[in-house]
Amino acid sequence: MPSIASCNFDTCPVAASPYGYPPSSAAEAIFLIIHVGSLIACLLYSFFLAGTNRWLEFSIPISIACFFESVGYGVRLASSFDPWNVALYATSTAFIIVAPAFVSAAIYFTVPEAINILGVEHSLINITHYPLFIWIDVVGFVLQLVGIIISFSDLSADKGLGEHAHVGSPIIAAGTAIQAISLVLFLFLFSIVLLRAAVANSQFGYTTFHPVHGFVPIAHRFKFFLAMLLISAMCLFARALYQTIVLGDGLGSWTAKNQALFAGLDSLLVGEAVVGLVVAHPVRFLRSGLEKRRGSGNTSMMVEEPRVVSEYYLGGHQLGTGTSQHGNRDRPQRPNRRIGDDLTPLSSRTNFV
Repeated sequence: MPSIASCNFDTCPVAASPYGYPPSSAAEAIFLIIHVGSLIACLLYSFFLAGTNRWLEFSIPISIACFFESVGYGVRLASSFDPWNVALYATSTAFIIVAPAFVSAAIYFTVPEAINILGVEHSLINITHYPLFIWIDVVGFVLQLVGIIISFSDLSADKGLGEHAHVGSPIIAAGTAIQAISLVLFLFLFSIVLLRAAVANSQFGYTTFHPVHGFVPIAHRFKFFLAMLLISAMCLFARALYQTIVLGDGLGSWTAKNQALFAGLDSLLVGEAVVGLVVAHPVRFLRSGLEKRRGSGNTSMMVEEPRVVSEYYLGGHQLGTGTSQHGNRDRPQRPNRRIGDDLTPLSSRTNFV
């Protein structure tokens, strides 16, 4: 068989290429458009549509992930015309492997604000600890980089993957497995928060009491934001499991060279996670403040609202702890009147308008 550097569709079987298949130009173009569009939308949200809070801690990681994914799928699009080009293969593989870690980081940075709105008492851990999951991902990210460097260190334009790929692939798999563990721990903790908040809302008519604004109903757009956080994290976890299995088998394995598996369990899942988070961008769905809609006539009602629960909270309860200094008391029911139906909880960074 001739050197793969001189191969084309007429002279060599495509199975001999590093991909093991000709990347679908249509699929690569679709995912390239998805990530480029998400990158543009994310930047527009933060730098043109945002108010005082641009949510750069969310936008920057998402933008980096979108850029890496765009590079990866742009290169795969070029590879659809020359799947034997090992440089293109190594570039696309490296960028696509590491990109999702930045999506996870955006979630970890954002979730404390969401829990602040739902009520910190529902969280099993202090909400300031959620960003610490990023450090677990950093360990996985470093292992991925080390594994990628080793795997492609003896890449040959004539023969493709070298022997070092057998050493580097398990290291990449270990890094991806660490990220999967981080995601499953986060999903467990966040699911507990959502479950407890749902039970409280069903039983008492509210998820928590904000000492300044009283009882504030959870808006539909905030529920959508929570759903996108949860779904995106689940997609990233499923993708991490897939990549762990693939890389554990090796870059030259059957699973690594199955385009349908890659499209369904990597491209589609990461695309769903990115699009969901960008559509539910915090700039739009988690703005700076527990805001009331302009023109609302319920301002005075909001001032009266804390009186309903004053005995409960002044009687020894501490907000967010659920404990009392004077014995157990029933949690106060939210008044029957629909106070604040035009109020939307959007962040703990309070700015009333």
